[in-house]
Amino acid sequence: MKQLIITIIACIFAFAAEAQSVEASHIFKGRSMKHQESTCTEGNSLKPYKLTLFSTATTQDRRHFRYIEEVIEGNEDKAIDKECGYINGRLYYGFYQFKPNKKGRYRYIFYRNSSLREDEPCEVTVVYMEGYPTLAELKKMFQK
Repeated sequence: MKQLIITIIACIFAFAAEAQSVEASHIFKGRSMKHQESTCTEGNSLKPYKLTLFSTATTQDRRHFRYIEEVIEGNEDKAIDKECGYINGRLYYGFYQFKPNKKGRYRYIFYRNSSLREDEPCEVTVVYMEGYPTLAELKKMFQK
């Protein structure tokens, strides 16, 4: 439990520091993802993927689904590229690329609301990635 709390805190600080202009850092802290499953990875294990930061948070608490969806949709105008899918007018998935940060690293947010399909788990997942791969390279990695 102690390690989970440390991981969540590390994720929050790493994500908040880099995602301020993306304005989604509060998903990883505060009411949305607090005490939910969260991981943050930095360092050598990401080098094969040309990433420098990989943060993910998942919640099964339905009370927060709409709020998280609104935060994600609130960033659509800032995205330089995006791909989205909807089910019954609700955002099912979104993949957003943002301008590189001051260090020249691309920034991405991936969102998926599995609760909108009966054959999938009832959860929302948000992933923040930062690094040097292009959107095409990331999509290729995810298809493997």
